Amino acid sequence: MIRSPRTLVVAAMAVTLSLSTASFAAAGTRPATVATLDCTQQSILDGTHFSDVDIARTARSGGFSGYGWQVSIAVALAESSGWTRAVLINTDCSRDRGLWQINSRWHGEVSDATAFDPVPAARASYTISSGGGNWSPWVTYNNGAYQQYMARAQAAINAA
Repeated sequence: MIRSPRTLVVAAMAVTLSLSTASFAAAGTRPATVATLDCTQQSILDGTHFSDVDIARTARSGGFSGYGWQVSIAVALAESSGWTRAVLINTDCSRDRGLWQINSRWHGEVSDATAFDPVPAARASYTISSGGGNWSPWVTYNNGAYQQYMARAQAAINAA
């Protein structure tokens, strides 16, 4: 851990602390100091690297079937490249976690333990995606990045 008056760096995540004074003080008192976080976007690939077939089997265990199963595999590949403990630190300081990069802000009901454990993460993704039918919460679905993995996802299903 490195400390300086304005910056705190923890492991691979940089968080800048900007100190500003708030005007909440009563006459004759000193204003309170308020710290605000400014996160730098960063991606960390960690954990076990799952093969396409591992992801397919995990997604099936989470409840996926049919076309939703194929999309779930493609989204996981686009989001985490198959790393079980992948993390994307977002500029709003939320974190996308695990194979399916489940966001900590929008899906606070999903604990880190669940997000980083492949089968529970698959179950959570199944729920979030409405049983594999609504992938709009995933950026890689919305921007089309998952599409380049659809053939690999189908091959993984065939091998699973």
